[in-house]
Amino acid sequence: MTPYDAALRIAERKLDAVRTAIGLIVAELERIEHARIAIETSLTREAELASRDHRLTTEHFFVHARDQHQQLVSARAAAHVQLEALRRKAVADYGAQVALEGAAAEFREAADRARDAAEQSALDDRIGARHAARRRASAGVAATAAP
Repeated sequence: MTPYDAALRIAERKLDAVRTAIGLIVAELERIEHARIAIETSLTREAELASRDHRLTTEHFFVHARDQHQQLVSARAAAHVQLEALRRKAVADYGAQVALEGAAAEFREAADRARDAAEQSALDDRIGARHAARRRASAGVAATAAP
């Protein structure tokens, strides 16, 4: 556990939300493209029918289709603007997430180094204490054997 974990979870949620929004915009662009293709197909078919039978009045159809096409073009342009904004936000959010992940990793590494140093220090203290006890015991044996 690091002090960065909560911020990292928030950053992940923000990035997930942006990814979801990008997916919705991409789906909208696909829907717009399918509608545009349907209008163009309909226009081609209607123009072909009108060219064969001059009694048909298709002006209203063509005006309506042109208006629909213009609405789709406007919707596509707006969706592209939103998509670019979301992509920029995704890049910024991803950068923040990577920075937090790096900070959390550094915190864990520092904690691991501190723990390892404390373990090594405790081991050194135990070994030092054993050596000191052996020296005292050796000095005591030499003192009793000397007179």
